[in-house]
This record gives sequence, C-alpha cells and structure tokens, in this order.
Amino acid sequence: MEGASSASDAPQDADLHDLQPHIDAALERITVDGIRSVVVRSIHDCHFSVSIADPQLPDIPLVAVSEGFCELTGYDRETILGQNCRFLNEGREIKSSDREGMRISAKTGKHFCGVLNNLKADGTPFLNLLDMRGLSVGCTAAGEERFFIIGIQADVSEQGSADLPLEHKMQMQHIANVIRDELMASLQQVAIVTAEGSAAAGVLGGVLGNITPYEDPKWILGEALENQMNFLGG
Repeated sequence: MEGASSASDAPQDADLHDLQPHIDAALERITVDGIRSVVVRSIHDCHFSVSIADPQLPDIPLVAVSEGFCELTGYDRETILGQNCRFLNEGREIKSSDREGMRISAKTGKHFCGVLNNLKADGTPFLNLLDMRGLSVGCTAAGEERFFIIGIQADVSEQGSADLPLEHKMQMQHIANVIRDELMASLQQVAIVTAEGSAAAGVLGGVLGNITPYEDPKWILGEALENQMNFLGG
C-alpha cells in the first residue's frame, strides 16, 4: 500500500516541479518588493509631476518619480531616488503647520494639500502646489495597511492658489487605475498558476502570508477629500 501511495504521488511532485518557475515568478510579483515594483512602473512615463515614497523604508525615501517631476524640478531620477523629498525645501521657509501636515501624511497616509516655497535643481524658487496622500495596495497578515505616499505637484507661481485643481484629481484617479490594473494582472497570473494543481496552491498559500494585495487599491481619504472625490464620481 505504501509503495502504491508513493507511486501515485510521483506525478503530482513532478507537476509541482515543472510549475515551480511559474510559481516563483508569480510570487515575486506580489511580495512587498514585487508590489513596490508595480507601483514604481505605474508612473515612470507620466507627463504630469508625480512622486511615490515608501513609508516602510527608513526616512520615507522616494522610490519613483515621473518624467513630469523631473521636468518640473530639474532633478534627474538617479540623483534623488532613495532620498526624502525634503531636498525641495532646503533653505526655504516652510510654515510649521505645513511641516506638521506633511509629517502626519507621510506617517499615516492622510491627505495633505498646501502651497510650498520650493527650489528647483538650478536654484530657481517656485510655488509648489503639493497634494499628497496614501494609496493602500494591500494588508499584512496582522491587518496593517500597506500603503505608498503619492505626491502630485504643480508650479502655481503665477496663481498662488491653494485650491486643488480638477486636473490633479483626475491625475490621482489615473494613477490609482494604473496601479489597480497592474496588481490585478499579477493576481490573475497567480490564479492561473494555482489552477494548474492543488500542490501549487498549497505552496502559494504558505508563502503569501506577508501581504495580501487589494484587487482595487484605495486612497486613504479625509472627509474633505472624500467630498472632492465624490464630485468626480470616485
């Protein structure tokens, strides 16, 4: 009986061995690092100015900036990735309320919007309308939200207005949609792999305990912002 059982298990083991490269590839896409890569890819070619910081890393560094960010500020990606975005404020007077608002937003993902006195790479001062908030892409096994800080910037030196433009809100929705599509593609790939055999499903189930991605990433909203997003139908 034991010999027969071992023989019947052999094809399943062989199938799992054949599936392992596909399982590894699928897992890589939805681990914490994989999700970070999805988020980074989502904004790389955006023509408007957007930045992404990771609050799980020390000093909340930038992990991605768009082409539009580089054009607005004059900084190259290689120069600023891995740094906290405070370099834009260096030597500039920032209101204490704005500093506190940005600190809370970076820590909790809550919405902050303000006009900041910033400097471009060549030293040119400009008024930066910054909108920042957390985009939650999943949760840990302990139920903690896994989010990234999304910042959208605009030079309002001519306007000096602190109002959030409709264009900004549309850009935020675009970012959320792109990240959602990338994550859903990753999850669908995992579903395809696990459907190949129950053994593969068991392997995946044992490894994915660190984070569960949301099929639909969600903004961490405050009351005022919820009203703005409702205006857009978000």
